[in-house]
Amino acid sequence: MIRRLLILTDEIAPPAYAPRVTGLVQYLHSCGIETTVFSDRLPGVPPYKENDGEWYQTNYYGNRQRRIDYLADKILDRRELSFRRYIEQTTDFRTYDAIFCSTCYYFPLLTSHFLSRKYNLPLVVDLRDIAEQWGEVPYMTHRSNMPLWMRNVAERWFLNKNLSQRNKVLAAADSVITISQWHKQTLSRYNNNTRLVYNGYNPEDFYPTDIPTDKFRITYTGKIYDINFRDPRLMFQAVKELTAAGEMNADDVEIVFHIDKPSISVMQTLAADYGIAEICRIEGYIPKPKLFDLLHHSSVVLVLTCLSTPSGPHGILGTKFYEALGVEKPVLCVRSDEGALADAIRLTNAGVAAANADEAKHFLLDKYQEWKNKGFTRQPVNKETKRLFSREAESAEILNIIQNGR
Repeated sequence: MIRRLLILTDEIAPPAYAPRVTGLVQYLHSCGIETTVFSDRLPGVPPYKENDGEWYQTNYYGNRQRRIDYLADKILDRRELSFRRYIEQTTDFRTYDAIFCSTCYYFPLLTSHFLSRKYNLPLVVDLRDIAEQWGEVPYMTHRSNMPLWMRNVAERWFLNKNLSQRNKVLAAADSVITISQWHKQTLSRYNNNTRLVYNGYNPEDFYPTDIPTDKFRITYTGKIYDINFRDPRLMFQAVKELTAAGEMNADDVEIVFHIDKPSISVMQTLAADYGIAEICRIEGYIPKPKLFDLLHHSSVVLVLTCLSTPSGPHGILGTKFYEALGVEKPVLCVRSDEGALADAIRLTNAGVAAANADEAKHFLLDKYQEWKNKGFTRQPVNKETKRLFSREAESAEILNIIQNGR
C-alpha cells in the first residue's frame, strides 16, 4: 500500500503546467496519499505550488550562461547531477514507498534510476513523449550556430547517448507508462511491463459552460515548434476564403494565438501572407486561470498537427485536444494526422480533423452559424467516451500501476 510517493518530473511551467502530474497529485491526496514533487524550472518562471503536496523546484539554467550549461548537461549530465544533489540534501527517503518519474524525453530519468537503486525504492516511469515519435524529422532538436554537418553529428551523438541511457532506465524500472498505443508498442521493446494510460483533462478545471461572446473566436494555446509540424495554414486558408466570399463577416471573427515567443513573429508573418492579420491576436503564453477563461470564451479550439507518416511524426496525442474535450468546445484539428488523433476526435465526436481547406471551411461555417444563432457554441461530444479521458480515471489507473504493477 502506497502511503507516500516521491514524484520527479521535468519543468512545471507554461504552457503545459504539467497537468498529468498536478492531476495525479490532486487525486492521490483525495485517496489519503502524501506526495512530494521535485521538478526543474525554466528561466524567469516563478516557483510552482499547489495546496496539495510538497513542491520543490531547481533552476539549473536560471543564473548562468545557458550555452555552457547546455553543453555541460548534454555531454556530462550536469543537470541531472545538480538535480540529484538537491533532492538528496532535501529528502528523507525512508519515509517514501516508491518513486514516480513523469517526463517528456529524458530528464530526470537518470536521477530517478539512481535514487531508486540507492534507496531501494520501486520506480515507475511515465513517458509522455519519446524521440521516436518524430521519425526522421528533427522538429525538437536544439537550434545552434554550428555548421550544419557539425550540428548533425552532435545531434546524432546526443540522440544515441540519451536513448541508450533512457533504455537502460526503462529496462530497470518496475513499470513503464505511456500515452498511446503506438508509444506502448515502441517502449515494450525495453520493458515488457509497459502500460497505456491516455492523457486527459481535469473536470474541475475543464468543464462546459455556455457564455455568449461578441466575437466568433478561434483559439490556440501552446508551443508551435515548427509550422511544418503544428500547421495552422488550412485554418488560415479556410477563414480567408469564407470572409472573402462574405459567408463569414470578418468583423465577427477573432483568431487568438498564445504561443512560444520564437513562434510569434512566424505566425504574424503567416497571418499577413493570408491577408487576415487584422483579425488575428498573436501573443505569448497566458497564466493558467486565464487559459480556462479563454477556452470558455472560444467558439472553436484549434488543435495543430500534421500528417502522420513512417518517416515523420506519429502517435502523438497532445493535451490540448483533451482540454477542448473537457470544455466541450468544437475542435478543429489541422492538418489531420490521419492517425491516432483523428481517431480520438472521431471516437469522442469532439469536432473534425480536416485533411483539406474545404473540410475546415465546412466545419467553421457550421460553427459560425451556431454562434450567430445562440451567441456561443457547444460540441455534442460522446459523454461516455469523454469520461474515459478524465484526469480522475487516468490517475486511478496510474495509482493502480504504482501499487500493483498493472
